[in-house]
Amino acid sequence: MSAHAGSLQPDTRRLSVARHSIARRLGPVTRTLQRIPRAGRVCFLIALVNTAVWGVVVPPFQVPDEISHFGYAQYLAETGKPPPQGPGAQYSPQEQDTLDSLTFFEVVGRAGQRGIFTASEEAGLQATLKSDTSPLGEGGVSSITNQPPLYYALEAIPYWLSPSHEILARLQFMRLLSALMAALTVLFVFLFLRELLPESPWAWTVGALAVAFQPTFDFIAAGVQGDNLLFLASAASFYTLARAYRRGLTPWGGAAIGLATVAGVLGKLTFVSLVPGIALAVLLLGWRAWPRGRGRALLSMGVAAGVVVLPTLLYAILNATVWHRGGPTAGGFAGAATAAIPGHTIAFKETLDYVWQLYLPRLSFMHKEFTYFPLTAIWLNGTIGHFGWLDYTFPEWVYTVAKWVFTALAVLAASTLVRMRSRIRELLPLLACFAVMAAGLLAAIGYAGIRYRAGSGSIFEQARYLFPLLPLYGPFLVLAARGVGRRWAPALGGALVVLAMAHGLFAETLTISRYYG
Repeated sequence: MSAHAGSLQPDTRRLSVARHSIARRLGPVTRTLQRIPRAGRVCFLIALVNTAVWGVVVPPFQVPDEISHFGYAQYLAETGKPPPQGPGAQYSPQEQDTLDSLTFFEVVGRAGQRGIFTASEEAGLQATLKSDTSPLGEGGVSSITNQPPLYYALEAIPYWLSPSHEILARLQFMRLLSALMAALTVLFVFLFLRELLPESPWAWTVGALAVAFQPTFDFIAAGVQGDNLLFLASAASFYTLARAYRRGLTPWGGAAIGLATVAGVLGKLTFVSLVPGIALAVLLLGWRAWPRGRGRALLSMGVAAGVVVLPTLLYAILNATVWHRGGPTAGGFAGAATAAIPGHTIAFKETLDYVWQLYLPRLSFMHKEFTYFPLTAIWLNGTIGHFGWLDYTFPEWVYTVAKWVFTALAVLAASTLVRMRSRIRELLPLLACFAVMAAGLLAAIGYAGIRYRAGSGSIFEQARYLFPLLPLYGPFLVLAARGVGRRWAPALGGALVVLAMAHGLFAETLTISRYYG
């Protein structure tokens, strides 16, 4: 027995040393996670499970533009470089055959079509999935091939880690990464609220869960869609700026702001519209840190700028000299902005009228740009829920009820702002920077929208284009809850979370009915 015990002793020592080594390496990560309140970690897990379920409920490629996003990611995964945006086929032979077997082009945009249902259709799909059709496409120009490659490079990881190389299995595995990004977005909303309202822990959870169960957000998070990295980078930017404002700008804080910003810039071109507001915020933070040390303030601002500029410059050089992709050619805001009718110049006043009326009531001296009110028809109703490729919606009464609910919440939030005016004054410089970020996004949407309409005759705007501002949605609901007074605010906040859960469940059952009913 003693000899046997002695033979085990070295192994025990080695195991103990290995454990201590792993603990030391994971120490910073563990400490970082432990600094996140337990409620924040729970919100993250709830959001992850919820969006993963959405990823199972929504059929393959039925998230807006998922066919193009998957095609980009597949090309990058197979070749190691972004698609060249040439005149070739948009999708690989494998993806094209799968779309045909799914009767995708007969289903998308047609709420009365359900996809494959018969045994023969299922057999045809299975035969396609088992075939040796090539996953390597030509990388032809599509609606999103002008976008930077970061999201698609990240999606290449689950593409290759998928246990099965069958295309639909890979798609499902890739959807989990989008769910993870959505859960991280919710976590950053939680942390953002903690910085804004450190004295109200209940508010952090209420705001984060309201975002977690937002059905339009969840529908996008269900698919392979570049907007998911955009939403994550934006939420991280709001949080890192608020944290630096409350605790002071440091080199590490500057690096965090820079990382969030460069993830957005290299993730989707839309994020560029937020950069002026972020840059203004960094200058403000540097100015506030200046009295405590000029060198440290300059270093912190320099780190923030360097983390953004160097990778972006590297991407621009690779784009021009190695990948030979040139400038934006289609898709996104960039493509929409170049879609105007050739020879037709859109005047500045025409753009200004359009942008104003896209969000606010028309003034008497403005040319009438819309026959409806976009604030409710596009933004409010779309946020409540326009699903699929905008081909199915809630019953009309849902939008009517929701309009009155949002109106009541806005009144409560406004009353809270009046009562909190001293706190608002403290945050006013930071809120002004957030306003510049929001104005940049709204202006970019309108600028692209009028040019897209001039070139195609169709409406460009969708509610999801506002979702980089999701971190402001949580505070809005929290302010509304606080409008009933300190005593009842947590109860109303809890009721709003339950309402958000019911809203999301209604959307899921609607989706099941649309595709499987």
